[in-house]
Amino acid sequence: MARFDPRLNARARSTRLKGDKRGYQMDSANSDEALREVELDLAEGADMVMVKPGLPYLDIVRRVSDRFGVPTFAYQVSGEYAMIEHAAAAGAGDRDSLILETLLAFKRAGAAGVLTYHAVDAAKLING
Repeated sequence: MARFDPRLNARARSTRLKGDKRGYQMDSANSDEALREVELDLAEGADMVMVKPGLPYLDIVRRVSDRFGVPTFAYQVSGEYAMIEHAAAAGAGDRDSLILETLLAFKRAGAAGVLTYHAVDAAKLING
């Protein structure tokens, strides 16, 4: 899965950050693996689940929420934030609408909450 990740550039420039994330990240094409990992986390005592990154994995948010019935949160990562900001700056969409629509997508997918860099802006938009 290709997505913008500003940390990749930082990792490429740093002499201290070594390795390949593929060694410890789940296969993005294997949603069943994600459910097995959640099941293991819950068996170890987790009382909530965080799906990261959020937007590309709305299906995982839904499956976790439906299957396990625990609070399921989504993390709208910096790359997702940057996509909204760059799209709005390029005139590809209204910034406020893009923020609210992505947050609504998380809610529709079953997220109990969203950790987002747009939190302050979203709160202002929602509360007027």
